[in-house]
Amino acid sequence: MNYSIEKNDLYSIIKPDVKKLNQEICSKLRSKVEHEVQSSSKYVIVNINSVGECNADGVRELIQLAVDLRDHGGMLILTHAEDQFSRLFNKADITFIPTDAEAIDFVFMDQLEKQFLHDNTE
Repeated sequence: MNYSIEKNDLYSIIKPDVKKLNQEICSKLRSKVEHEVQSSSKYVIVNINSVGECNADGVRELIQLAVDLRDHGGMLILTHAEDQFSRLFNKADITFIPTDAEAIDFVFMDQLEKQFLHDNTE
């Protein structure tokens, strides 16, 4: 799987260069995401602009990845998704944001919200 990656202390942006998300591709993507989470980034932004379709196995893999990230204090964010993807993941706890820049803003806002809530509980 070809991809590009942009790293930051809070997030990583992964841009897979694939046309179809199936179980094999999503498993490779999952391995890369798990590596990023272990190394630093809790928020993983996946730009799926080049993806034209996603089969049921790919959907299950991405949903499980989102659950695993959430269980470890992280979040999976998909950007540049077509409407068909939004409908596929409608009931899943996956965040869809139109652009990478908006996703980055979302990450910082989420961090501020968590910090604010933490400060108010002390």
